[in-house]
Amino acid sequence: MNELIQIAFSPMNVAYTFLLILVVLYWLMIILGAMDFGAFDIDFDLDVDADIDVEVDVDADLGTSGIGGFAGVLQFFNFGKLPFMVIMSFVILFSWTGSILANYYIGKGSFLFVIALIIPNLLVGLFLAKFITKPLIPIFEKMESGIEPVDYVGMLCKIILPATNTKMGQAEVLVDDNRLLINVKMEKENKDGLEKGAEALILRKQKNKPYYIIQKFEEKELF
Repeated sequence: MNELIQIAFSPMNVAYTFLLILVVLYWLMIILGAMDFGAFDIDFDLDVDADIDVEVDVDADLGTSGIGGFAGVLQFFNFGKLPFMVIMSFVILFSWTGSILANYYIGKGSFLFVIALIIPNLLVGLFLAKFITKPLIPIFEKMESGIEPVDYVGMLCKIILPATNTKMGQAEVLVDDNRLLINVKMEKENKDGLEKGAEALILRKQKNKPYYIIQKFEEKELF
């Protein structure tokens, strides 16, 4: 075990180990309820926008253009069919494993080998993740088909991650005794941000964006 830890945190593998630690922390926060399952999800509509916060909009039109071809590659690896972090968790896990094994048995501490390994390691991780996650697609499709959208406008929320008019945060909304997380921002005119624990009123859904516009609520706490 000690040898594995030493190898994992060696200069050749430490980048993969760091990513794997982030993945483990993400799933721990999901289990503890501190983060929404789709908090870092990516909506592959390929409508590329300069204001990219947590989600990326990309148009998945499989045409002959470069973007269309890129969208086809993404769909081939199940992006857009499953939550982004589900796929990336497997990609990072397989890439970490590949890096550990390759550097231990072949690389022998060569940084040139580490650099040459990046692309092949990523491709192997993507292909393995594709086949591992394929059986999950019908499950998530069934889950999503049974979820009715919630109209949060006019509701009160409690800030979980600080939000400003330029920085996206997260807020908790109480709906039918369920605590749901949404992405939020302050109005552009409001230069004062809201810290964790503050209450806010949800004003509207930002058009074509993955977040809601909020303003500070002055009344007593609801949570």
